[in-house]
Amino acid sequence: MRICIVGAGAIGSFLAAKLGASGADVSMIARGAALAAIRANGLRMEEASGETVVQMPASEAPGDFGPQDIVVVATKAHGLASVAASAGPLLGAETQVVFAQNGVPWWYAHGFTAPGLAPGPLTRIDPDGAIWNGFGPERAVGCTIFSPNSVPAPGVVRNASVRPSTYTLGQPDGKTSPGLKAFAAALEAAGVNAPIAADIRREVWAKLLFNVATASTAVLTGATIRTNMSNPGVRAVAQALMLEAIAVAASHGFDVAADVAAMTDPQTRPNHKPSMLQDFEAGRRMEVDPILSCVSDFAKAAGVSTPTLDVILPLVRAKARTAGLYGDAA
Repeated sequence: MRICIVGAGAIGSFLAAKLGASGADVSMIARGAALAAIRANGLRMEEASGETVVQMPASEAPGDFGPQDIVVVATKAHGLASVAASAGPLLGAETQVVFAQNGVPWWYAHGFTAPGLAPGPLTRIDPDGAIWNGFGPERAVGCTIFSPNSVPAPGVVRNASVRPSTYTLGQPDGKTSPGLKAFAAALEAAGVNAPIAADIRREVWAKLLFNVATASTAVLTGATIRTNMSNPGVRAVAQALMLEAIAVAASHGFDVAADVAAMTDPQTRPNHKPSMLQDFEAGRRMEVDPILSCVSDFAKAAGVSTPTLDVILPLVRAKARTAGLYGDAA
């Protein structure tokens, strides 16, 4: 199985390193300092169990590798349009594309209806349909991520988890292709939990309620998840945000009732900064819209009250805009 990872950020580097270390046929699309570091020194993975350096083909040109069995796109949601425009050489007739992103995915409305949801591209994420038309939703594989990773230096990825990371996979139509089964098996062989969900949208919501609460509060406080959950006031805000996200998910037909108290217990949370805070601190554009704005849009369309999100979202947007890191910032 030929696998190409697009993006050398925290998630892409983690997957490439784990798959490469297990002997999978994996290559990377990267650029800039990350590409130079991987070519010169290999990709270094730092885990609690030690360090691993993996050598693999890396290029900024998809044409260098040709059609793949699986392409994993691990860029931020706002980078997908440019990837769609350049990824053609990687896509054969049977290639499936795994989208390892946080938040509401661009393919969410493919074969699915909900209050206020029109078939086709989501205006908030894919306003001109460049992603939808560039990849084609029939190729898409959803992926939800429970894996605390960071990139302390180009070509280096650090995993802060004390247990195997989990990447839940699923096709939007609920089917499971042979290629998807093979990819999940490759991840499992690499030491990554890779269950295949019967309904990947439900899994999206199960992760999203956590992102809505932890990413927004972390951006506003600058603290790690564990530190925030150790603060009773911040923990209460996070719990309220989770409950509101659960209500919005229910309006789309998904029961993601969760033990909110357990999910916000500081003893079970990593001392890790969510990716949105990492992006803010690094001066990178932030994923405010797929994680927060889409949930707000869905709530308004369904008539679901979200008083806490209605306060938190404008604050996060304002902080991102002030730093020039929101999508509409000059």
